[in-house]
Amino acid sequence: MNNWKVWTAFVLVFFLGAACGVMGGGVVVKQRIVKFKDLKGTGFNGGKRFLRKIETKVQPDAATMKEIRRIVRENRKDVLVVRSKAADEVLKIFTTTEQEINTLLTPEQQERFAKITKRVRKRIQRVQLLRTLQE
Repeated sequence: MNNWKVWTAFVLVFFLGAACGVMGGGVVVKQRIVKFKDLKGTGFNGGKRFLRKIETKVQPDAATMKEIRRIVRENRKDVLVVRSKAADEVLKIFTTTEQEINTLLTPEQQERFAKITKRVRKRIQRVQLLRTLQE
């Protein structure tokens, strides 16, 4: 007689755990999607956000807005070139800094420092990849 109570409790706990896992996983996935969308929105992005703010806050007439769009479109290329050069310069500076610091460290410290610089390099490369995708 007591056996069915144990099995019922076991099954109930199992299904409650599975339900919590599914809901928790859904929340985690939703947060990751929100973070990814926020990441995608960073950067110049062709000036879309800038143009939207001009339209809503400044409220120019249609002819003026057309001219503003043309100006932003022409200058977009210059912004992307400058950002690309800046990313390359940051990588060069990071490399020289890394080399200078490496000369001061012992071999064990150099190994630990290499792990840190590896993560930083990955982050820099990820930013460069995001910027190339935005072009």
